[in-house]
Amino acid sequence: MKKGLALLLGTLFLAGMLGGCGSETAVLSEMKTERYVIPGAYEGIEVSVPARIEVTEEMKTNYINYILQSSAQWVGAEEGAVAKMGDIARIDYEGRIDGELFQGGADQGFDLQLGSHTFIEGFEEGVVGMGIGETKDISIRFPDPYQPNPDLSGTPVVFTVTLNGIQTQQVPELTDEFVKTLDVGCETVAEYETYVQGLLEQEMDNTYTRNVEDVLVNRLLEGSEFKKDPPKEMVDQYYDRVIRNVTRIAATANMSLEVYVSRQGMEMEKFKEEAREGAVASCRESIMLQAIANAEKITVSQEEVDSVLAEEAAERGYESVEALKEDLALDHYEDYVMCDKVMEFLREHAVITEY
Repeated sequence: MKKGLALLLGTLFLAGMLGGCGSETAVLSEMKTERYVIPGAYEGIEVSVPARIEVTEEMKTNYINYILQSSAQWVGAEEGAVAKMGDIARIDYEGRIDGELFQGGADQGFDLQLGSHTFIEGFEEGVVGMGIGETKDISIRFPDPYQPNPDLSGTPVVFTVTLNGIQTQQVPELTDEFVKTLDVGCETVAEYETYVQGLLEQEMDNTYTRNVEDVLVNRLLEGSEFKKDPPKEMVDQYYDRVIRNVTRIAATANMSLEVYVSRQGMEMEKFKEEAREGAVASCRESIMLQAIANAEKITVSQEEVDSVLAEEAAERGYESVEALKEDLALDHYEDYVMCDKVMEFLREHAVITEY
């Protein structure tokens, strides 16, 4: 499996994310957890994790530069400009093999982003340095093998290319005016830099906490005795949730689930198999955490649930808590809050060393 899809599946099964705990068919707090698991020792667990990363000026600069680059606009290149990597070159081209045009080897008004590897190696590099109105012959070879058309593998080809126009990215400057457009509650560059500092510090805190919780959960799983598999209804709901989430991610890229999974280098059958295995593992974690909650009499109030959902909705940019609920399509939000409270209990009672 490619790293991207493996990371995605791992993220969707994290016990600490909203919707990662609990099920849509049973409330964890009402389950007889002793039928499923006997948790191991959970107080004083020794864990060793990487030290929290301190935010540096370089990190702040890189983040701000990323935001600036993300806000870049495509504009027509100035007179006298030449094409460079990253530009969009509008070209006409004709490809000839032994002096003869070949099928699919010509087009007009084609917008090619240089560096995108849309064309075979050497073509885009050949367009770099051309000026608007210039015509040039680019002599290269098809790759060997060339999967789209094996008959052309290793064949020399000459492309006659005319550059008709250049679009280049114009990156905005960091000004008070630009900061106001970001809609993050900042009016000046100084305020924004302070905001970024806090944002990155929070991310470092979150990363550190996740590292601690990952180790804690793994140690608990190793030390716990699982008597039987989680309820099928619960596993099905976890599995269905992952399928829905990945389908939604695929839709944002205008792809079906099958195409998206294939693009990640994975067979659909294998994806479903790993999704179900992850669902079983996630259910076990949830039941194990509920067993600890039962032992420690950790409960959740409606006020706590409302507070957490309001915070999640604000952080995720939802207009309201109801919009968040509709998007997540979950019941029993108290299960998530319960898991969070148990993890907080485990962190407070763990022996943590850093390296």
